[in-house]
Amino acid sequence: MIKIITDSTAYIPSEYLQENDIKVIPLRVLFKEEEFDEGLPGSYHSFFEVFTKEKVFPKTSQPSLIEFTNMYNEIIANGDEAIVYTISSSLSGTNSVANLAKEQCSAPEKITVIDSQSACQTTWGYIMETVELIKAGKSREEIVQAISALQENSTICFVPDSLEYLARGGRIGKVSATIGTILNLKPILMFKKGTLGCEKKTIGINKAILDVISMIPQNIKKLFIIHIANSKFFELLKSKLKGKFNVPTFEGEIGPVVAAHIGPAVGVAWIC
Repeated sequence: MIKIITDSTAYIPSEYLQENDIKVIPLRVLFKEEEFDEGLPGSYHSFFEVFTKEKVFPKTSQPSLIEFTNMYNEIIANGDEAIVYTISSSLSGTNSVANLAKEQCSAPEKITVIDSQSACQTTWGYIMETVELIKAGKSREEIVQAISALQENSTICFVPDSLEYLARGGRIGKVSATIGTILNLKPILMFKKGTLGCEKKTIGINKAILDVISMIPQNIKKLFIIHIANSKFFELLKSKLKGKFNVPTFEGEIGPVVAAHIGPAVGVAWIC
């Protein structure tokens, strides 16, 4: 049987993981001299309580080689094979570690590692599709083909609450952040096929949310409404999206690894 492995940045609720026997290998977070596994949605509250109030910038790290190797060997020993999803190789070395572990495991031919070229709930979307394809009896090769087609247009968009965290992480200059804050400038960050860019800059959160919604294609298969650190604009985004897309829609929480670079934010992700 084909088993699914992912890293923690897919941010999949524990109930879905349990129902579908999906294994998760966590990335690590170093914050205020404490190092911990990222964990699953629903477990981030205490981190964000401190993160949003103190001027401490977290560091993140990829899982260890032995974590991947042991999990592969366990699955292989049970007579199964595996598809492994990782955060985009453009954001983390996790994909490289997953591939190195494949080379070192007991049966490399039974492991397929997929670079999501994304993060967050787009990866969850790929995994949902994979679950259905496994139930339909598709092979690993057929599943890889299907997911590759989805990756062409699947996207995640964020609107940060403020520019402070992007400036702290060096993604924008402090002067630009100060001017942007004065002007109430809201960048729309888009991550697609491994590339993060600023799609548009908008004045005010209401206009930014409307612009994000306008970017969502009509032919999507699944929609995810997402937030980082319980953004104060999450309810606003949900209300603006209500009834606009007749597709399966899910709410999602994003954890410390991605939050470390963006700060509190709202956004959407889709696969199509």
